[in-house]
Amino acid sequence: MRTIAHLNIIGFRAAAAELFDSSLRGRPYVIAGRAGGQAVAWDVSPAALKEGVKYGAPLSAAQRIVKELMVVPPDPGAYSKVNSLLEDVISRYAPVWQNDGAGNIYLDLTGTRRIFGPASDCVCHIQNEILDKTKIEAAAAAGTNKLVCKVASRTIRPEGLIEVRRGEEAAFLSHQDIALLPGLGSSLMKTIRVTGFREAGELAALSDSEALSLFGKKGILLRDSARGIDDSPVASAGNRVIESRADFSQDAIDETVIKGAITSVCGNAGLQMRRDKLGASAVKLSVIYADAVKADISEKKKNLLVTDKDIITAAFGLYQKSVIRRVRIRSISVSLEDFSPLGYEPDLFELETDTKSRKLQEAADKIQLRYGAGKVTRGIVLAASKKDFAYAY
Repeated sequence: MRTIAHLNIIGFRAAAAELFDSSLRGRPYVIAGRAGGQAVAWDVSPAALKEGVKYGAPLSAAQRIVKELMVVPPDPGAYSKVNSLLEDVISRYAPVWQNDGAGNIYLDLTGTRRIFGPASDCVCHIQNEILDKTKIEAAAAAGTNKLVCKVASRTIRPEGLIEVRRGEEAAFLSHQDIALLPGLGSSLMKTIRVTGFREAGELAALSDSEALSLFGKKGILLRDSARGIDDSPVASAGNRVIESRADFSQDAIDETVIKGAITSVCGNAGLQMRRDKLGASAVKLSVIYADAVKADISEKKKNLLVTDKDIITAAFGLYQKSVIRRVRIRSISVSLEDFSPLGYEPDLFELETDTKSRKLQEAADKIQLRYGAGKVTRGIVLAASKKDFAYAY
């Protein structure tokens, strides 16, 4: 019998900034970065929020609302340190957890009742320890699955504790605003609003045929979510490594062949990673020369590597730094490490922020997962295979 909990830290970046710079406390400021070509407020301090600055607002608009608004740059190092503190607490209570690195943490507490007591007591201890260590208050929910816990924590945020007991999932969701269900993008919400539905219970009451006719092929999944049905696991990335390697049929020195091999192994590794809804923060390139000398170089990235384009760019950069010997290459491999779950829901109706590159990647992945890896490839891989290139694995 599953027992799941969700910690929801509102304003995670702002909370991390205040932990390392106490002078920010009580002051109106935003954590600003670029999105879609303009500077936006990625996160907002409680003081700025009270004055009307919204999450995701253009920076220019935020500065018009608050004349003396402070702009704080993102600090990935601080976020990493805070996540380490959070996970240090969580690891003493939960055997498995899933942390998106931005204030959303799922815990699988199944089987821990005899050690830590009921889930609500256990989560309360976790909240208190996090507050003591980091001065961060988290909204928390306990229940039987991730979806219900996520909705529950959204109903009480920015702080507090709520438990949805087994068998009460559908009743709890029935009168909640549909917008609280995770994974609903703006276009789907527009379709839902056209129907006149406002509460999750109205979706939950649909028959299979009604759900399909109103919302298409994902209608039943949407209807079941409104009923509180979700069997997705708490996915811990752990110390996993995803590696793909290419061996050359003849020791290679031709740049097209080598770059084609790198592109191919990056595509293989990326497909495996995204299939498990992960993104990587570290990439490693390994080269074995014809004289059996091995060269390794790795790099930690500030942002998650998700698409093949991201991974290929990082791997090419490592290749240019590491391959300085004028000796033929026997094999080349790329490893992806330091994973985090992707910042969108596992059962996805549509992406919250659709981008052309992400959509293109998803389409290519869908084809390859159905028909086999390599069914969609890049021109440089085809050019390399015509010269001399053994398949990557």
